[in-house]
Amino acid sequence: MLTDIFVTKLGMTQAWTKSGKRLAVTRVKVGHNNVISKTEISVLDKNSTKRDTLPCTILEVGYGTKKLKNMTKPLRTRLEKSGFSNGVAKIRGVRMYEGAADVTIGDTITVDKVLEIGDVVKVQGITKGRGFAGGVKRWGFHGGPKTHGQSDRHRAVGSIGAGTTPGRVWSGKKMPGHYGNVAKTVTGLVVIHIDADSGEVWLSGPVPGSIMTDLKISKTGRNKAIEIDRVASSLPKVEVAEEVATENTESEA
Repeated sequence: MLTDIFVTKLGMTQAWTKSGKRLAVTRVKVGHNNVISKTEISVLDKNSTKRDTLPCTILEVGYGTKKLKNMTKPLRTRLEKSGFSNGVAKIRGVRMYEGAADVTIGDTITVDKVLEIGDVVKVQGITKGRGFAGGVKRWGFHGGPKTHGQSDRHRAVGSIGAGTTPGRVWSGKKMPGHYGNVAKTVTGLVVIHIDADSGEVWLSGPVPGSIMTDLKISKTGRNKAIEIDRVASSLPKVEVAEEVATENTESEA
């Protein structure tokens, strides 16, 4: 079964539970996740003590939109042979251990094939780049004293040495430097809303990156029920949609 899908961050909003608790919510959108290729491999079974292997299928997934003529010729040729008329912005690989036979080259992975409301997921992305930052912003240092001779050292790191022994600065010392623009994974987020028509998904919590950042959502295999007040959260009622479907069926009959 598929456990990974690539999305784009739209921004943040808020939702309310039925108990009155407010949740910070991230809105993401599932775009075109197209299967470009399939490769069968064997991977080491982590649960085995005898170095047994498991069959695994690597799916090459292309997502995002890009003009086909703007892609490199080798990749453009591959896409054309696979039957794609449009290009893709990025290509990533995902693993499948079960159900790979149901996925064929050219298939589009939609949100309802991967996620369900209540799924606990982890989100991988690139954090916002903040350039060169000092110790206060980068590591949360409190700074030095404001008085007793201090004039321009309020935000300085201070002493970094360790005396005659070891006579050097330890590797990994927290110091000023480049901050952000690194890969980060946030775990324990819960899917609280899915719009299959538009591909929009609401996640309970913040995720790395700025607006329009590409993210990877991976299921953890766990579920957590969060009762959302759909009226207070400005979400359509599920019961209304079911009633409309029932009315349409009765009118057709």
